[in-house]
Amino acid sequence: MNMPRRSVLHGASLAILVLPLAATTFTTAKAALPPIVWGSPQTVSGDSDVSTTGSLVYAFTFGGTSAPPSATVNGVTFSPFRIPGGIVTSTTVGSVTISESPGTLFGSNSFGTASAPFSGLSSNYQSLLGSGAYADTPANITVSLGGLTSGQQYQVQWWTNNSSNILSNFGESFSNTTATAVNAVTLDANTTNIVGGVGQYAIGTFTAAGTTQPFILSETAGGFNPLINALQVRLVPEPTTSAIVLLGAAAGFVAWRRHSARASSR
Repeated sequence: MNMPRRSVLHGASLAILVLPLAATTFTTAKAALPPIVWGSPQTVSGDSDVSTTGSLVYAFTFGGTSAPPSATVNGVTFSPFRIPGGIVTSTTVGSVTISESPGTLFGSNSFGTASAPFSGLSSNYQSLLGSGAYADTPANITVSLGGLTSGQQYQVQWWTNNSSNILSNFGESFSNTTATAVNAVTLDANTTNIVGGVGQYAIGTFTAAGTTQPFILSETAGGFNPLINALQVRLVPEPTTSAIVLLGAAAGFVAWRRHSARASSR
């Protein structure tokens, strides 16, 4: 795979959210993002990793110039999201845009392997995690989720996985990638650091403040080339709405019991 040499530039101005190079300004800009509340990192284990909460809005599997195949895992179909060849800084498929600066976006279908434990996953899950999109370093990838309805609650799930344990000619690797949207979660692309090792996924929830929701993928100390293999967005019921329904049902039951008690005492 054609891996980029590490750039001498530091910091980034993102295509979706322009962030100045100063670290203090970067922190302030992050705080302006609508928050995604991330759950803890989970290590890949099987098809049931794929959330089926609520209803699917869209799901994508990222890959190289040769588009990754569509994959259905745990009943969820992930459509191909191809990163074109050449110098690419932004790509949109459907309602999702990923962009990178100051370097270049890349895609590869070479993150899988015939070695265990990765080889023990279902063939469709292997296909889903065997391709991905990454960026030149130092880099940030902005993932912009579109097609949202303001005020609705959503769930977003993403994966980073490098089971082939690919290393570049310059000693770089895909390891830790951090997703930030006010809150942050860091995932390990290969939890055992050997060929066949599996990566991690995380699930976050947010309430849309508009029609789009961005989050930032960045390289973490000790790791290079932020990597995302797959993504899904799901519409989930508002907890407050569910609570109101339950309270209403409970109140109705209590009223019925009281009415029945009065009737039987007459």
